[in-house]
Amino acid sequence: MDKVKALLLPLALVFAALAVFETGVRYGSTSMRAYAIASELQLPLSIYVQGHSTMNDASKEQIAFLIDGNIAAGCIHREIWFLNKQAKAALDKTLGYALSVRGDATIDRFENADEAARKLMGPEPAKVINALKAAKLELVDQAPSVAEQAPAIEP
Repeated sequence: MDKVKALLLPLALVFAALAVFETGVRYGSTSMRAYAIASELQLPLSIYVQGHSTMNDASKEQIAFLIDGNIAAGCIHREIWFLNKQAKAALDKTLGYALSVRGDATIDRFENADEAARKLMGPEPAKVINALKAAKLELVDQAPSVAEQAPAIEP
């Protein structure tokens, strides 16, 4: 029994170190994923906005499909409680712009999805739709205007 007692403290320290390491990895990887989603969304979104008038319908639909998938991933990802503040701010900035461009169309795409598309949303399609609506409400509908955000410049 004394041998077991002597091993308990080192064993507890090893498990504590593993727990601390795992928590750090989780925080870091979650934040990096938020940055990745934001950067993956920027290129197709800029192509969609700049080339909207010159693209044919098939091209618009293809790029809109990419954008909508990234918007949904970002909306789900921003609800993670251990997301870094800077990463969440970068994700929110990109999602705010994307939802102002594609917001209602994205929500309609997921609400009116056929059975094959609902399978791609995972086991809880209602969770994706609720995350989209909450993000749109928070980042677009209730967002402060530019005049409210900008500090007053005194002469």
